[in-house]
Amino acid sequence: MTPISRRGFVGLGASVAAGMTVGAAGPRTAAVAQSTATGTISDVKHVVILMQENRSFDHYFGRLRGVRGFADRSGITLSGGHTVFDQPNGTGRQYPWKLSATPDAGGKDGETLAQCNGDLPHSWSSQHSAWNKSRLDNWVAGVGNVRSLGYLDRADIPFHYALADNYTICDAYFCSTLSATGPNRTYLWSGKVDASSYDGGDESGLTWQNYAEALQSAGVTWKVYQNAQDNYGDNGCAYFWNFANATAGNPLHDRGMSSVPAVSGSTPDDIAAAIKADVVAGTLPQVSWVVANQAFSEHPYAPPGDGAHFVSLVYQALAADPDVFDSTVLFLNYDENDGYFDHVPPPAPPAGTAGEFLNGVPYGFGFRVPMIVISPWTRGGWVSSEVFEHTSVLRFLETWTAALGTPAKCPNISVWRRAVSGDLTGVFDFANPVHGAVPLPATGVIGYSTCGPLPNPVPTTNALPAQETGIRPARALPYQPNGYLDHLEFGTGGTVRAFFTMANQGTQATRAAHFSVHPNAYRDTTPWQYTVDAGSTASDYFNIGTGYGAGRYDITMVGPNRFLRRFQGDAAKAGKSAEVSTRYAVEPGTGKLAVWFRMANSASSPAKFTITSNNYRTDGPWTYTVAAAATAEDYFNAVAYQGGWYDFTITVDSDATWSRRFTGHLETGAASVSG
Repeated sequence: MTPISRRGFVGLGASVAAGMTVGAAGPRTAAVAQSTATGTISDVKHVVILMQENRSFDHYFGRLRGVRGFADRSGITLSGGHTVFDQPNGTGRQYPWKLSATPDAGGKDGETLAQCNGDLPHSWSSQHSAWNKSRLDNWVAGVGNVRSLGYLDRADIPFHYALADNYTICDAYFCSTLSATGPNRTYLWSGKVDASSYDGGDESGLTWQNYAEALQSAGVTWKVYQNAQDNYGDNGCAYFWNFANATAGNPLHDRGMSSVPAVSGSTPDDIAAAIKADVVAGTLPQVSWVVANQAFSEHPYAPPGDGAHFVSLVYQALAADPDVFDSTVLFLNYDENDGYFDHVPPPAPPAGTAGEFLNGVPYGFGFRVPMIVISPWTRGGWVSSEVFEHTSVLRFLETWTAALGTPAKCPNISVWRRAVSGDLTGVFDFANPVHGAVPLPATGVIGYSTCGPLPNPVPTTNALPAQETGIRPARALPYQPNGYLDHLEFGTGGTVRAFFTMANQGTQATRAAHFSVHPNAYRDTTPWQYTVDAGSTASDYFNIGTGYGAGRYDITMVGPNRFLRRFQGDAAKAGKSAEVSTRYAVEPGTGKLAVWFRMANSASSPAKFTITSNNYRTDGPWTYTVAAAATAEDYFNAVAYQGGWYDFTITVDSDATWSRRFTGHLETGAASVSG
């Protein structure tokens, strides 16, 4: 049939800059930086890695504008038809709730309580229990506390929000393993863990190569900035036998295990002062790991405001020399989620994946945690929805040191992780830096000792939190997920199979995409996991006949960057003869990428299909009468008018149980906007 025109809709890009704070570049700094710039990763001279403690992405940034937070339209469905945000809580249910909602009887206000909420169980067992084989439906019982659903927002953590508004936040950055601090930091420092990480306890005596050793061998300068007497066990070098047994004079001891000089008697001041001294002296190493003390680590009870103060001190120390600041990347990430809720299923390896299972249970990925990338090449309030985890930091260092001609390789990262998670280079625009520091909110010290005596807050509200409105510019992604239910196959004895296809094709698909398929009802709800290489497809089927719903089915397929498909129907009804497949191709006349729907009717009489827009556009619906044993195709120009985003539901008039939902984003290789 002749495609129907889809022109004339307002694009999403008009409000991209709304609410952004962008500081002006200093003229001297910009001139110096531009005189030596190559527009490549080689312009980076220093990488600083500051890993804080125990906060999930939704816990910190579920309400932040333009990220995959509480307004996510592509969340999975829990048993009973509930959204992923509506979690079981004993005999009732509970949505995420604001931790600062309840003042205590002793006179402390709600804001102080938000800063002082205590820690939660986050061992291997509790993390896997909350994950519940990727169902994500056991947060309260698995963690053992309804505070797992507590969140903070801009009023509670203004400094963190300001960093996100000025630099680049990653909303698909996961911790490495469904476990505690030690194993996740072991991934950050070395790229893997082993069976000793099972209980999530302290790591010690590890014998494989730590990445600092790879840097040392390659001639890349490095250092751990810490107070060894009060580092909360967070220095990942100390987990390794070679470092723990090194003596003075050995670089592994002097750079990896020793303390910074005492300056003021205050650990955060000492660490920041040591960084500033090296910045001013021109001796800041090429690679630095920064380790806070317990009080400034953000580990509950450590107040987020105190963590912000520590991060601010480090930021100011790096800015002490404008030329150093303008050639530095600061990665601010968090080791794990402390049992705090996140709604996005982490990518999980298919069964049997080498190096990724312990006693038949996957190490990870773990849940999403915050990652903000602070540098001249990540300025402007961007979001990246590319899949990353802690080994991505090592991958960035691999790519960077290779570009400098001093390659330092990490041999420990599994093949699967290298395929599924990126190397973080996609969050940067090396050709267009914006130089200089930015004004950020003032910070101060609340005090760790303030929090211990305070009661933990309890929920006073029970409704889905509103996310800040608006979008933000988004980096291009290296995959193009697609998927659909192909057909139903009927066998003997009531056997029915539903065959589905997952694809990762298109010119922008340069890396593997992870998919999971979630049965919502009528059968065991354990999701199935798939990894689809760039340029490839994968197919599978599920039984929907006798013993599996007697023909009824409700299946959700999810992938990267809010990609979602939902298939509902009943093989005993008229919808068994209807099917829809999708493809991505350019719109005739404009050359813009569009999503195409091919509607097939294998029945002996005509069928009427209706396409309804759920989001992104307000026109429609569109109807199509498809003759018996015929097909029809139409397209919607998502890139031309919706920033690449689409979200449609398709139904047929002959069967109210049958529907197909198609949600996703079309990649063009260019920057876009968040959905």
